[in-house]
Amino acid sequence: MNRRSQLKRMALLSGFLVVALGLMVLRLVDLQIVNGATYQEKAQRKILRTYDQPASRGEILDCYGRPLVSNTLGFSISFDYYSWEKEEQNQVILDICAITQQAGIEHYDTLPITTDAPFAYTFASYEEDTAKNLRSFIEDNEKLWRIPVEKEELKKAADKKLPKDADTDEQTVHTALQALSAVVDQTAPDYIVRTLEDLSAPELMELLREKYDIDPSLSDAQARLIAGVRYEMDQQQFSSYNNLYTFASQVDVETVSLVEERSSQMPGVTITVDNVRQYDTTYASHVLGRVGKIYREEYEELKDQGYGLNDTIGKDGLEKAYESYLRGIDGEKAVETNINGDVINETETKEPQPGSNVILTLDLDLQAVAEGSLASTIQSIKERGQRNHSSGWDVEGGAAVVIDIDTGGILACASYPTYNLATFNQDYQMLYDDPLKPMFNRAIMGAYPPGSTFKPVTALAALESGTITTSTKIRDEGVYTYYASSGYTPACWIWNDKRGTHGLLDVSGALKYSCNYFFYEASRLMGIDTLNYYAKQLGLGEKTGVELPGEVAGNLAGPESREANGETWWPGETLQAAIGQSEQQFTPIQMANYMATILNGGTRYRPHFLKQVVSYDYTQVVEEYEPEVLAEMDISESTIEAIKEGMRGVVTDDGTAASVFRDYPIAVGGKTGSAQTTASKSQSAHGVFISFAPYDDPQIAVFVLVEHGGSGGNVAPIVRDIYDAYFGKQTNPDPATQENTLIY
Repeated sequence: MNRRSQLKRMALLSGFLVVALGLMVLRLVDLQIVNGATYQEKAQRKILRTYDQPASRGEILDCYGRPLVSNTLGFSISFDYYSWEKEEQNQVILDICAITQQAGIEHYDTLPITTDAPFAYTFASYEEDTAKNLRSFIEDNEKLWRIPVEKEELKKAADKKLPKDADTDEQTVHTALQALSAVVDQTAPDYIVRTLEDLSAPELMELLREKYDIDPSLSDAQARLIAGVRYEMDQQQFSSYNNLYTFASQVDVETVSLVEERSSQMPGVTITVDNVRQYDTTYASHVLGRVGKIYREEYEELKDQGYGLNDTIGKDGLEKAYESYLRGIDGEKAVETNINGDVINETETKEPQPGSNVILTLDLDLQAVAEGSLASTIQSIKERGQRNHSSGWDVEGGAAVVIDIDTGGILACASYPTYNLATFNQDYQMLYDDPLKPMFNRAIMGAYPPGSTFKPVTALAALESGTITTSTKIRDEGVYTYYASSGYTPACWIWNDKRGTHGLLDVSGALKYSCNYFFYEASRLMGIDTLNYYAKQLGLGEKTGVELPGEVAGNLAGPESREANGETWWPGETLQAAIGQSEQQFTPIQMANYMATILNGGTRYRPHFLKQVVSYDYTQVVEEYEPEVLAEMDISESTIEAIKEGMRGVVTDDGTAASVFRDYPIAVGGKTGSAQTTASKSQSAHGVFISFAPYDDPQIAVFVLVEHGGSGGNVAPIVRDIYDAYFGKQTNPDPATQENTLIY
């Protein structure tokens, strides 16, 4: 290469460098001088986003102001829509699930499919809420319900659905098939619609894999994890409109730290601080109820009331009944970030309004005693029955209700077995599988034959109708022969047990000794219509109207209920109805309330838990509950005294519960019962006991039932424990109790 060529190349290179340098200078001038202000403004541009500011839920307290359910600050893992990377979301979900699973934290997942293959639906009925939500989800997603198909295939499907009638000739069938095929040709779309019932769980999982673009190489368990979270996100309509999705609540500090450390690897995952429900007692779980995230169907019903898709609402119990009081009104906060997503400023633009506090008629001490005594007495009955091969060996659950006679306020409402609200989510499957059904509130949902605890109703009806008087006496002859011509000869229990009789008795004596013969004759004389008139006045066979969801009406035996089933009521059946058998089925709360109605002179109140509603800071009364009268009848004083006298005899001298209440310092009245079940003759009878105290000035009525408890005498100790707690508190008040009495 000669010198001339070298110089030429150096000149070209120098020229190129000069041009490049010039362009750089021009660019810098443009950035810093010409458009400097514009670019500086862009760099400092703030992004303003609005987030909901959840309001705290009101507290629930007992009648002495002791907290039953309150709130505490807790951490939640949430997804922020503004930072959520859709392309990476499946991997992010797997990453965050790995963290929470290792910490033992459950995330929200209502997809009703088992978490492991082979997949199966977890709902028992297509009418359950989870199934209804899944059905709506399928209907809203075309890929899940629409099956493309050729019209020939449609015609074949139509042929299969044509009813096959053995009496229809071939020509008629052929004509019908031709007509059906013609309709398909003219009107049918090129797809078949399928419903939830048409899809098996494995089939639906395959469709969800496609819908959510889940990598085929991922395992079934991983796919189910992603599908469950994505399904929940869809249920909550995670979007710019609902920009914060709660993935998991009640997250511990260690897990929070771990999530924060890995936040750069999981875009959109953030930590939020929330008010979470704190259960201050392990008692009254069936009464208090629980809260949970709003279901899709619930949202459709409540959205006009200001509910959001990410809200928490009362699901059952008083949490649901008092939702309108307990629920707060969410506020809003504006969050400013720079272009890099760093938070510059937070401003509360709308202050959240906390919910009101609800004070109950429930006495926590009395509730604790009722639940504890139910559990221990049932265990004792079982051990004794199995050891002695006697009744009670097959004892199961039970219930106890304590009610204020003069207001209808419920002081205690226990159901056994029970559960812990604080660990409900973790324990759910175990509770669901338990054959004793611990989630079943026997006090309001269980309808049972009342046995002899119904006899005060028969006594009331006979006395108030004028069929008998307090001085009327009927001789127990052992076997009742009025219907002998038809082959029906029921006997008194003492005849069956000892071949004895009770002799000549008035109504109080008949109650004391629980004489079936007396009530056979009294009921025959007055008839079923008269008996049921008074039973209805006492509220038996109908819902009491207590605030708790799920209450059942039970059944009042007689012509009305029998005819509703297309059957006939025979006169002789009145005898069994009069002693609490036949088809009599009542709830424990109905039984306690009927006794309260008799003792207060005939005013039937709506049983209730609500005492008062106060503002979140306890400075104002929002609502004072006024007892609601459902029915009134004027019961004569002589009738009340005759019933009380008979029930007093049950717990004294040689009455059927005397051994439990002998020398008891408080005068009480009671009535035992052994209610026969129809399921199997080998099963023990239900043990029932109805009672009131004090005798001279009744304040409370108590009803206790133990399934297959054997006898009323077996369950009487539960009632005694309740009286110990109730009257013990009156004579030895708890200082903490006194301290809080002024809040209502």
